[in-house]
Amino acid sequence: MMNLPELIILDVGHGNCTLIRDANDLIVIDCPPGGTLAETLENLSIKEILHILISHSDADHIGGIIDLLSNKDIKIHNVHLNPDAIKESNIWRVLRIALKDAGQRGTKVSSELTTTKTGSLNIGSVNIEVLAPTPELILGGAGGTDLQGRRLTSNSISAVIGIVHDSHRVAILAADIDNVGFDNLIQDPKSFSADILIFPHHGGRSGGGDSKTFAQQVCSFIQPKLIIFSIDRNRFSNNPRAEIIEGLRSSVPDAHILCTQLSQQCAASVPSSKPTHLNILPARGFISNSCCGGTIVIKIDGSRTTYPEITLHKEFVDQVTSPICRKF
Repeated sequence: MMNLPELIILDVGHGNCTLIRDANDLIVIDCPPGGTLAETLENLSIKEILHILISHSDADHIGGIIDLLSNKDIKIHNVHLNPDAIKESNIWRVLRIALKDAGQRGTKVSSELTTTKTGSLNIGSVNIEVLAPTPELILGGAGGTDLQGRRLTSNSISAVIGIVHDSHRVAILAADIDNVGFDNLIQDPKSFSADILIFPHHGGRSGGGDSKTFAQQVCSFIQPKLIIFSIDRNRFSNNPRAEIIEGLRSSVPDAHILCTQLSQQCAASVPSSKPTHLNILPARGFISNSCCGGTIVIKIDGSRTTYPEITLHKEFVDQVTSPICRKF
């Protein structure tokens, strides 16, 4: 039996997928394409999912949920997501059909994932917060505007999830929130500090604003000790962008930076030997030996939560040719 709940951040390449697991239940946050999530569920002998939370409608966050909903061997109790009227992709239409079919088999589908859901998604001793969007922002919707008249995109209304244990916010999963969405988030006067931050949009451009300034604002506000970029070595090879790293370094110089895969900016070729710090759970970069942090498993223990392999990861980074996380 598990003594503490777990936060599992999967190396899925370009995309996001996080699991929150305790002895009895599982929450899945975002379902990207590829087999890593399905392999992980099989590895962990998972046959039942309490909640699936979909942050927003982009393919790298929803591409895997259709197969999951169709899998008769896995019982999914609840799916939560927000509508997106401008999303006209085929995968979004197929997802809507899959949700209808799953609903007929007993899955409850909620077309709202806003701040009002905070408190209703808890798992064991872990409290799940929906920090963004607010109901009034989602009423503007993708393609509409916020209350200040700024245009909203799918990223602007991306759900931001907080993970709290023992009255301490352990992590914030920022999905693809952009500068407009983040500016709406920080209108709330309460603190949003957290030890772990999954950085927005894989370290890519933040939208219409300056990316360095965006990184400074996000990290100054959250004050993370561990910053994770979920990236694919062979897609968007400039992620995480140098100006993002520069911005976060100026705000939280002592934070540990970890990418799920080894960016081409850091090394032209992958290591010749397998790193010793990687978790044994499935990771997209395992076969090509392109993992940097790979799939990350962290025991959730309130203010005592730590990334256990941080020393070994630092030693791995020491061997990298030109690690961008140490550039500034």
